[in-house]
Amino acid sequence: YTIRLYWIAACLVGGFTILCVSGWLLVIHGSAYDSTLVTALRWLPVLTGAFLVFFGFYLIRKPIPESPEEFFYDPDPGDQ
Repeated sequence: YTIRLYWIAACLVGGFTILCVSGWLLVIHGSAYDSTLVTALRWLPVLTGAFLVFFGFYLIRKPIPESPEEFFYDPDPGDQ
């Protein structure tokens, strides 16, 4: 459980940090005369930060298995 909490915290904190810093520095201060490649590269950190935040929320919603073996092995429904 602790490892998942670390992943959730890292995704949320890192994602929000990337969104705030890169959103402000790269996108807001962009120029209308930038090429398409430069504009795409400016938006890449913003999209990465958004992905990390969404992945953190996905990990929060994902159910935690009862036994530690189920973290790595997903039992077949027919086996039970």
